[in-house]
Amino acid sequence: MKKIDKKEIIVSTAKSIFGAIPFGGTALNELFFEYNGQIKQKRLNKFVEILAENFTQDSEINLENIKTENFNDLFESVLRRVVQTKSELKLLRFKDILIKELSQPSEHYELIDHYLDLISNLTEEEITILYNHRHFTIEFEEEIDKLNSLKDKMNSLEQQMKKETIIINESKFQKPFDSTKVEFQKQKEYIDSFLKYKKAEFYGLTENNFMFYKQRLFSKGLLIDNRMNRIGNLPFGHMGITEFGIEFIEFIKNNAE
Repeated sequence: MKKIDKKEIIVSTAKSIFGAIPFGGTALNELFFEYNGQIKQKRLNKFVEILAENFTQDSEINLENIKTENFNDLFESVLRRVVQTKSELKLLRFKDILIKELSQPSEHYELIDHYLDLISNLTEEEITILYNHRHFTIEFEEEIDKLNSLKDKMNSLEQQMKKETIIINESKFQKPFDSTKVEFQKQKEYIDSFLKYKKAEFYGLTENNFMFYKQRLFSKGLLIDNRMNRIGNLPFGHMGITEFGIEFIEFIKNNAE
């Protein structure tokens, strides 16, 4: 029996899908495959090559999923965005989405088109900033509260030691103070290990550009500025990731790191 050539299958499938999809009154097959020399044609060909190469390497792909209505709709949505970008990183993200949907179709298909828009519209700098802000969740805020609580406890113990007028051998507050201080330092080191992700220099950006990118992510519902309840914090200075932001990062995480 002749061995199935997966690369040939995906290219053939792509062409057949293009031929069946109308695009402004013209079949995609005619618009893209038969119109040599155009920029969109080259971008499309490059994407098909990337997709085909990876298609042959993934043994978990279910070829039957190519025939589904959802995958055909997704394929068309991806192609419309492919021809609008010259970013190879974005092409890789689009490729990963198609491969993922072939091997394990999403249960929330209606969100994918929105994710595709975000991939198309966000810069790589913005995606990197969002990815690193995945640490700054409600749980991280609770860790900061724990740090502040330890600091308050340490200050209280220190004040009580100062109020003692008679010290016999050692203050009864000394051991609790030392123990709390060790715990505080450990917690502070943990918090500080993430703070680099909140600084413009980590990304090689100016403060203005860093602020602009964060505001853009905020406007798209990916980051939230709910840190203003902390004294001294400026708007957009200490942002956290939203649930939608986490879902988006999970969706594209193969190329986010």
